[in-house]
Amino acid sequence: MKKLRKIIPVIAICIIGIMLTVIVKKSGHPLTVDTIIEYTPDNTLLAIVVMLTFFALKSLTVVLPLSVLYFACGMMFSPFSALLVSTAGLAVTITIPYLIGKYAGKQTVKSICEKYPKAAQVAVYQQKNNFFACFITRIVGFLPGDIVSLYFGACDAPYAEYLAAGIAGSMLSIVTTTLLGEKINNPFSVEFLIILLCRVAVSAVAVVINHVINYKKIKNV
Repeated sequence: MKKLRKIIPVIAICIIGIMLTVIVKKSGHPLTVDTIIEYTPDNTLLAIVVMLTFFALKSLTVVLPLSVLYFACGMMFSPFSALLVSTAGLAVTITIPYLIGKYAGKQTVKSICEKYPKAAQVAVYQQKNNFFACFITRIVGFLPGDIVSLYFGACDAPYAEYLAAGIAGSMLSIVTTTLLGEKINNPFSVEFLIILLCRVAVSAVAVVINHVINYKKIKNV
């Protein structure tokens, strides 16, 4: 059983790597918004399935940023549908590495903390409130999203709580980036400029919160 737990993450990474390689080779270009749209059918239902597949592919690779997928959703669907697809896509993206972490076992937590010292701060938050620990790591982004998912899976955090906190912490980014994609055809419109300013504000708030967290950590040392 322990050997199986170690093999599952390797198999998942190999499958995702093969799928990404095939897509990139066929397109002849890097994975961009245009490439994603090119591989997405006109049928709405099929388009949703393809987009969720891209979100699944993103779950274990840094080659495909979430912002690109949100942007593509905004360009392909109506605003409300785009937000739904982006949110569902995030759920897929953070679920796959969570499950891999869960199968990999608690030894993964130790490995993550050794490689990413900031993960120790997540453990401190987790002792106080599991929901808040997941929420703050998503909204601030001081650790790679996939590492966060692996960590909480390995910790055996309650899935429903983890998922709700992950989506809540990412919601501002989902909304602003997705709507930017929807308004990209009219970049000089008031709506586009307002959304762009909101996106910048979200990033600025994340930076400030991260700075405050690091300051308090240094002060307490």
